[in-house]
Amino acid sequence: MGNAADLSEFDRGQIVLTRRLGTSITETARLVGCSRSAIFSIHAKWINDGDTSSRRQGVGLPRIIKEKGRRRLSCLVKQNRRQTVAQLTAQYNAGSSASVSEHTVQRALLDMGLCSRRPTRVPLLTKRHRQLRLQWAREHRDWTMDEWKRVAWSDESRFLIHHVDGRVRVRHLPG
Repeated sequence: MGNAADLSEFDRGQIVLTRRLGTSITETARLVGCSRSAIFSIHAKWINDGDTSSRRQGVGLPRIIKEKGRRRLSCLVKQNRRQTVAQLTAQYNAGSSASVSEHTVQRALLDMGLCSRRPTRVPLLTKRHRQLRLQWAREHRDWTMDEWKRVAWSDESRFLIHHVDGRVRVRHLPG
């Protein structure tokens, strides 16, 4: 639930309209999806001032990497999708007047939707593989619970806690 300053102009208009139609504060809060105090303050502002707009401009510090810098960062990623955040930061800082941290570059990449994933090298199932799996399933469909309890299943997952394994990651847009 957002506070009164986070609501859009449309939501503020809905609040005023539903209150003018006689809907209770609680019911209006449920319809719009915000707190009762936000409903009360927005409606009171409309009654007193005839206006519901918020004076709040933005939250937090302005972005260090502006739109031009984001385009440049995107080009750097497209040149070599296997670069680490540290390498991208060094390249970005080499041509930029303002120096940014790795954390800032990482945040900008995530905002742009450039995730980092391991490249997939999984072979696809062939027709023969599918036939063998189906055959195996048919052979074992009548097993009892005791027989299945003696089977160990593994997804072969690896977990690293304190060190980097040196695997290459690739940045890409979703999809």
